[in-house]
Amino acid sequence: SRFGPRRVVVVGFMLFTLTNIAQVTAEAPRLLLVFAALQGMATSYYLNPTMLLVIEYTTPQTRPDASAVVYSTQAFSSTLGNLAGGLLPKLLAVVFPAITAGSTAAYRITLLVGVAVAAAAIVPYLRLRQSDGEPQGAIAGVRQQQAPVPRKSRRALRGDFTMFVLTGAILAVSTAAIVPFYNVYLKSIGASTQTVGYIYAGSALFTAAVGLIGPSVVAKIGALRSILGFRIAALPFFVVLIFAPSLWVAIPAHAIRTTGINATWPMDSNFIADLLPPRQRAYVFSIRSFFWNGAWAATSLVSGNVIRATNSYRFVFVVWAVFLVLNIVVFQIYFGRRVAERARQSPMNRAPAGV
Repeated sequence: SRFGPRRVVVVGFMLFTLTNIAQVTAEAPRLLLVFAALQGMATSYYLNPTMLLVIEYTTPQTRPDASAVVYSTQAFSSTLGNLAGGLLPKLLAVVFPAITAGSTAAYRITLLVGVAVAAAAIVPYLRLRQSDGEPQGAIAGVRQQQAPVPRKSRRALRGDFTMFVLTGAILAVSTAAIVPFYNVYLKSIGASTQTVGYIYAGSALFTAAVGLIGPSVVAKIGALRSILGFRIAALPFFVVLIFAPSLWVAIPAHAIRTTGINATWPMDSNFIADLLPPRQRAYVFSIRSFFWNGAWAATSLVSGNVIRATNSYRFVFVVWAVFLVLNIVVFQIYFGRRVAERARQSPMNRAPAGV
């Protein structure tokens, strides 16, 4: 929040590029670990401020569509990247006979090509121009003088801040219980490695397509109902999987669950932007990311040990369902009340746009 999202993203991209090049070219195991850790830090510097960047460089009217396009484009491009990453080593072996398809050189060149493509993204970031939406540098509001906030409003802001972080951590526990192991689960119930690849690619494309209609759904039924509706949509499929594992159920379960998380991130972020002022937005995005990653790491470690000990995915599916429902209940109870309060306080006696 001190320097604004644009500067942070640009620096993050530079660090991401450098650490990736170092990681790809290094051979010593210790150096690989060091560069992997640095890469993770750099990644957080450009991923966390993404929505802050969208907020500051769009108007409130264009923000829902812009954020939906950003996240859907990421889902679509990741699919293309995975496809290219899988084909390029073989293509290199065909074009350059001295390179073996499965060799270290083939993978290293493939990774360097990927880094070069990713690094090119810095060009449009450098060309960003301020919109007529947020005031220039509004996100970098730490050093700005602001009028004193009434005590009641301060309590509401602290509550919003806390609940966004808490519900994010609860959702992280739910997601991490199954996501790191779902490809193994699919193979355990009859999917081949190639089929798993098709399932993940198809799910990413489905997520990208559904994400684009998110703003229209929000405009019709509101952000709160849209977020909760998308997230709970996969629950019936996983309830079936708890009692009767089936590949034909697991495929749509994965696609709908992926969409329910990824398509709602821009909705959730716009919801934060509607409730919180610029300074608090910057803090809540970063702190929520910290707790999300912490909850993810702890939960995935525990889930992996449980799966290994029981040789079953039933328990982790139950954990996913319980924490998903908990996230939905807490989100609905708290933010449903806050939306009602905003509606009563509005001069027109209605909720603000997007809420």
